[in-house]
Amino acid sequence: MRILNLHDDIAAELRERREQGKRLSFRRSHMNRLMAGEILTSAAACWFRGDETFEEMESLIGITRKEITKHTKLILSADDLSDANTEPEFFLSVEGMCGITDHPKQRIRQLYELGVRMASLTWNETNLLATGTEGDPARGLTKKGKKAVEAMNELGMVIDVSHANEHTFWDILNVSEKPVIASHSNCRSLCNAQRNLTDQQIAAIAVSGGLIGMNAYGPFIAEEEEKRGARMLAKHARHIASIAGSEHIACGFDYTDFLAEYANNSKHDLSMAKDAQRFPEALSEEGFSEEEIRNITFGNAFRFLKENL
Repeated sequence: MRILNLHDDIAAELRERREQGKRLSFRRSHMNRLMAGEILTSAAACWFRGDETFEEMESLIGITRKEITKHTKLILSADDLSDANTEPEFFLSVEGMCGITDHPKQRIRQLYELGVRMASLTWNETNLLATGTEGDPARGLTKKGKKAVEAMNELGMVIDVSHANEHTFWDILNVSEKPVIASHSNCRSLCNAQRNLTDQQIAAIAVSGGLIGMNAYGPFIAEEEEKRGARMLAKHARHIASIAGSEHIACGFDYTDFLAEYANNSKHDLSMAKDAQRFPEALSEEGFSEEEIRNITFGNAFRFLKENL
């Protein structure tokens, strides 16, 4: 079954290999890996920890774009999206915009011109735009962050709220005139992780017209290791459906098996891209219809991107 994945930390692996002096291996490490799980459209996330400069951001985004265009299609507009491609295609996303310290509207436009079509204002850190999940709970979106949100709306760059703390989350929802995505987040009521969403946040994303991408990273599926896996993630999807409807659910698997730092951190039956087809199977076991499953794995995100890129 065709899958559209809203979050995959592809750029982190490219950076890791460059730092180690190894050859980049985009087709082997990413295209073949995703194809094994029938993930045929994916966000190529450029992850920034919080101390990178804007120039460093530009460099990594540029490297990632070059590797994508060397091997396959880079999605830049709704017209570039396909539901018939037979090899993985990608759009660029940014996870954390710590490098934007001045002229936020100009910097957002520069990222857009580099090909970025989805971005979060922060990773887990506090920066000059916003506050991540590890930051001060009383601090949210800044004036520069508000300008960044406005620029993203104007350009058609999708806002990702997955790493925002609750204060920033609600500030973004109040400022943004466009729907938002939580590209890789689950339900806090089923797994009490700060990166997961409260029921109120789930409902608000749905009201905005947005999406929630189901995250296959074990610690966000269940606190107990033995409960982690496809079936428990399907229960997260069921919980979201009970609040917001299945039309607001997508996939944002956030695979880490190809990153040395995280490779052994969370192993279960859905922890690698080749396992991805276990998720639609688990959704079926959880009682979703075939049509709902096709929409959760591909259709909902495809429609959203068609309407918002």
